[in-house]
Amino acid sequence: MAYTDQTPMNTLLAGMAAVDAEACHEFARRQHAAGHGDDLKTAAALLHDQAFAAQLDRPAELVEWKYPEHFEPVDQTMLTTLLQAASNGERENVRATVAEQRFADITALSSIANYLTRACEQFSHFGARRPDPQQSLF
Repeated sequence: MAYTDQTPMNTLLAGMAAVDAEACHEFARRQHAAGHGDDLKTAAALLHDQAFAAQLDRPAELVEWKYPEHFEPVDQTMLTTLLQAASNGERENVRATVAEQRFADITALSSIANYLTRACEQFSHFGARRPDPQQSLF
């Protein structure tokens, strides 16, 4: 699905919960444009670190894990709660919430955090303005 400025936030969050890289990119773009890009990047890094640690705490599941073609969506409320807690630096809260999740959801959260981090890095280097399709390349 293509996400635009007019895409409702609930639709965007549903896409993020389904581990849609484009939804994560649009969410990060909006956060960057609102001046929250650095906070989101920090939150995404914290979420990824805690998800990765939770994966390592479950070595049997980690060894058996096969990435699916599509993830089942994670709970949107849990995702937004985790992102808010991570943006507030609540490491223990994030750790405990992530640790309670199924392994597949932990892996999905790690992927979401990776997509957000990459988008934030891109926006910090190149800005969040949408390119003009009519602009010449040279």
